[in-house]
Amino acid sequence: MRWRLVILALCLAAPAAAQVLDTREARKELFSLRGYEVVVAEGLSKTDAATVRAIVPLMAEQLRQPVRYYAAIAFSPGDGLVHESLQAAMNFHSIDAARAAAAAACTPLRSAGAPPCAIAAVIVPKSFKPSGLTLSLDATAAFDKTFRRAPSPKAFAISRTTGAFGTGSSDGAALSACGVADCEVVIRD
Repeated sequence: MRWRLVILALCLAAPAAAQVLDTREARKELFSLRGYEVVVAEGLSKTDAATVRAIVPLMAEQLRQPVRYYAAIAFSPGDGLVHESLQAAMNFHSIDAARAAAAAACTPLRSAGAPPCAIAAVIVPKSFKPSGLTLSLDATAAFDKTFRRAPSPKAFAISRTTGAFGTGSSDGAALSACGVADCEVVIRD
């Protein structure tokens, strides 16, 4: 009887696995490859908000690549927007992952004694609304242009922390192609 309680406790303590969708369900959840929106953080002055909005196309120009959702821009409020602590993280599978990566990049670059880094803006797909499955722009493109057309069986894996992804003819192949320890299968046919 005691071992049953231990097993039940372990099952209840284990995090629930994310739901794995099929291709048709995933297609309904994902956003267009065209267009993005810059959502500026509340509390920024009008001048700072305009500066952040102006930074986004400049980032794309300097990086010589399109802006990729999900992205975030972090800065140290004590240092301001024109400081090396201003950092961006792009092409993640969620807003939260992009925020965490931008803040992590900002933190070591802020001035000594400056307040913690804050998120100035996030970049999301055009017409964004919360969804059960979100993929980076690159992963969405791979899903749309290659994965959907591939024959079954097939699987699509992502790393929620790094933005990595991979596909394959089985869960194992997709996880291997993803190549990061926290990869998990999110689409399977």
